[in-house]
Amino acid sequence: MKIALLSTWFPPFIVGSGNRFYEVGRRLSRSHELHIYTTGIDGCVDEEYMEGMHIHRYGIHNISNSVEKESYVLNLKFSLHLLKKNLELIQKNNKFDIIDCNIVSKTLPYASYFISKSTHVPLVETWHEVWYKENFGQYSSMMAIPGFYLELYMPKLSDFNIAVSETTKRRLIDLLKVNPNKISVISNGVDLKKFNGVSAEKKHGRILYVGRLESHKCIDTLLLAYHQLKKGYKDIELILIGKGPQRENLENLAQKLNLKDITFLDPMPYDQLIATMKSSWILVLPSIREGQGIVLLEAMAAGTPPIAVKAEGSAVGDVIKDNYNGLLVPQGEIENAMQKLLTDEDLYTNLRKNGLEFVKDYDWDKIAQRTAEIYEMVKRTQ
Repeated sequence: MKIALLSTWFPPFIVGSGNRFYEVGRRLSRSHELHIYTTGIDGCVDEEYMEGMHIHRYGIHNISNSVEKESYVLNLKFSLHLLKKNLELIQKNNKFDIIDCNIVSKTLPYASYFISKSTHVPLVETWHEVWYKENFGQYSSMMAIPGFYLELYMPKLSDFNIAVSETTKRRLIDLLKVNPNKISVISNGVDLKKFNGVSAEKKHGRILYVGRLESHKCIDTLLLAYHQLKKGYKDIELILIGKGPQRENLENLAQKLNLKDITFLDPMPYDQLIATMKSSWILVLPSIREGQGIVLLEAMAAGTPPIAVKAEGSAVGDVIKDNYNGLLVPQGEIENAMQKLLTDEDLYTNLRKNGLEFVKDYDWDKIAQRTAEIYEMVKRTQ
């Protein structure tokens, strides 16, 4: 097959939705022709060949800027770039067999639909989250109202939908009224071979966060919980890995709380990240909005029990089974959860063992194979 993957975000910009298309795309490129259409990143060339994939970048995004605050305008610009240039590229590259649009934008699905219909190529949409009323918590009313109605109609544009979690599928059905027969759940994944190939000694008391430093990740609640926990456990440490607009605010909060043993690190090479995960005792994801949470699967693959926050619309509960392969807690109980994993040896051992077993079904190779099967099915039936 000749496949076009459309995604606002793509490496080297580190966002879970973009990482999914990278991991799936590079595996599919072993037996299919893959073209990625994405946003330009400062320092990256417009056209390149990466791990078997043809990468086409439009426009420029500053990698240190907020995904949240700039996403509306950036997605609109990218969609317009795509409409302007993509028909020419499609003619040059001949016709695609399938188009898959990464749903992290309210405008990109409409550009994808136009391209799909004008070239008679079936369109798949990959859904990470359904925002619905949460549009109004994210944007001003002027931006939220069109965003709300654009999202309502987006599933009607596609020939088929992939949801990364059962929660996202349920919200597609219940809130956006999508036909259940037009949705398949294909989870995010983890590269088990890479994790099995890295060794690191686990350090008791090392607490880790990995992800974008954005407001919805609620990393300040982790710092506050850590501050309380530190009063009883002097030898613990906290490592925060990631970039984002909240970095300065979080550093100021750490200074205000007199937390001198918090380490802020930029994103690092993947083998180094795996080693850091494996050396950590606990991983905490305090976010209140996740389409699934790839980092939770990665933590399990590293043998590091994860803690995540229960929140309406967040799909972390599709990955973490409370007290089985991690802890799922209200936002105000992060401190208690960390304390449990520092002191309850039997609980820690069971979570670690069950997590390593659970994540075996989430290898990216399996995810890519299931995705290819969906593409083939959609291609045959259109």
